[in-house]
Amino acid sequence: MSTRNRLKQAALVAVVIAAALALTDKLGFGLPLLLMLVSMLGLVAYAAPQLGVRWLDDLILLARSWLWRHDHGSLHSFGGLRLEIEDIHGEMWIAADSLQRAINQREPEDVTAARLAGQWRRNHNGDIMLNVKAVVQHLATMPDRSNLRVQRFRRYLERDVLYPAARRRNERSG
Repeated sequence: MSTRNRLKQAALVAVVIAAALALTDKLGFGLPLLLMLVSMLGLVAYAAPQLGVRWLDDLILLARSWLWRHDHGSLHSFGGLRLEIEDIHGEMWIAADSLQRAINQREPEDVTAARLAGQWRRNHNGDIMLNVKAVVQHLATMPDRSNLRVQRFRRYLERDVLYPAARRRNERSG
């Protein structure tokens, strides 16, 4: 989700909260309701600080998980671009559109999948996912392999995706 969309979403939440507060104020119970909530939270914070802190932590965690739900599971980025990479039973897979954005390549995803025959699949959303080992091999032999961005991306995939995945597999098995 882009920053612009997050900003729009935050503005919408702020408008809804402001409208709810204005409505409760117009109906005549806005200030008493606000004072009651603040005093209740203050009482919990005074009487049982661990409980209040735990509630606050849970509330913050809930808000954070709701705001970042679109990026859940996406721990990889290259050159400021979020990469969709999945680990399925020890095999690493990268989305074809992530690959194309990372190396500034503009071609249909089907063409990219055809270049890696037998090394691609569709995920639950219908997006084409490519085997990272096959992608690294393709990047090493493609005609534009001397491009600095392609070389950096290939090293990134080897160092930050394949090697840690192999290390995790070895730790689980041994």
